[in-house]
Amino acid sequence: MSNDTLRASYTDTFGHAFDVKGRITVPAEWRGESYESRLFILPSTEPCVRVYPETWLSGLQEKVKTLKDADPVRRDVLALASVAQGTTWDQQGRIMVKEKLRQKAGLKKEAVLVGQLDHFEIWDKAVWEKKPVAATTVEEALRAMGL
Repeated sequence: MSNDTLRASYTDTFGHAFDVKGRITVPAEWRGESYESRLFILPSTEPCVRVYPETWLSGLQEKVKTLKDADPVRRDVLALASVAQGTTWDQQGRIMVKEKLRQKAGLKKEAVLVGQLDHFEIWDKAVWEKKPVAATTVEEALRAMGL
């Protein structure tokens, strides 16, 4: 099945640890046939990094093409591209997160990978555990979306 016919969704939460080289295991569930192996790691305003599949970045590229060179939005997106890290997982299913991105996000050894449907986030475990996460049900989420 190609990525065109089935879009993989990043769901669930997984605890993993960075190794001494800054590598962390991507859950096997997120490395299946419908998932893209080329990923981009981006800084966030939250204390985490966000990891997007290549098609997401391609979509962003298409939108940027429509903007004039002097457009501040275009400049912001291009500045983001200058700090984005491209990666693929190795034979053990690990991705390496550059030290500068880990430091900016406050990531230490123990981490949590959090599914966000079209991407996933990597949080420091201690920070994630202190983060207030509202428990929700499918009914509450659908009602909030007007469905």
